[in-house]
Amino acid sequence: MGRLKAYDTLKVTKEYSYIYNHAKKWHSDCALVFYHYDTTKKVGFTASKKVGNAIKRNLAKRRLRAVFLEIQDSLRDGVYVFVAKEKMNHMSYEALKKGIVWSMKKLDCFRE
Repeated sequence: MGRLKAYDTLKVTKEYSYIYNHAKKWHSDCALVFYHYDTTKKVGFTASKKVGNAIKRNLAKRRLRAVFLEIQDSLRDGVYVFVAKEKMNHMSYEALKKGIVWSMKKLDCFRE
């Protein structure tokens, strides 16, 4: 698996809270996507207990990370947060990727 090139991860609750309150967001069947324009490149992946036990939550975050790795080179600078939804672990990878890409197009995250 690749790495999150040039992207730092969000680590502090305060960073997540700022994004939740100030960023643009879009719901899809598989995840909730937050985007906030910034000169830095940061990303965060979360999954609440609604998604399932620890194994299912970790799987959901790994799948979100894999989709992000595929599309990270075509994204604008900014802060991205992905929140997994319950349905996500029952979806195929292609459907998951399609939903994430669709959400990010709606948020105008892709470079021209």
